Amino acid sequence: MADELWREEREFWLAGVAEAARRIDSACVMAFAQTGILDRAGVIAALQSAPRWQEVTMTARATVETDEVCLLAYHATARRPGAETYRALCTTTWIRRAGDWRILQHQQTPV
Repeated sequence: MADELWREEREFWLAGVAEAARRIDSACVMAFAQTGILDRAGVIAALQSAPRWQEVTMTARATVETDEVCLLAYHATARRPGAETYRALCTTTWIRRAGDWRILQHQQTPV
């Protein structure tokens, strides 16, 4: 299960807005240094107004799993076209809803 979610996590960073939005649970909360705490609608609006990531590398990975919840923690190094390299410590909590995995929580702390 964790390998599948690591692939999903990478795709969340790199996918288009519609595909990224499909992964976000209706109860999702995300926290970012630049935008603060966002609910699902706020996250989607932020995704629509920012260029998507071109590349992401996830290192120092840690995983905590249950049958219905999986927490991923990692150090992200990401790049967007024409921007400086972005580095952050991240956590994402995935929850299984009706057999599908959705993002319940995501947080980034720039380093």
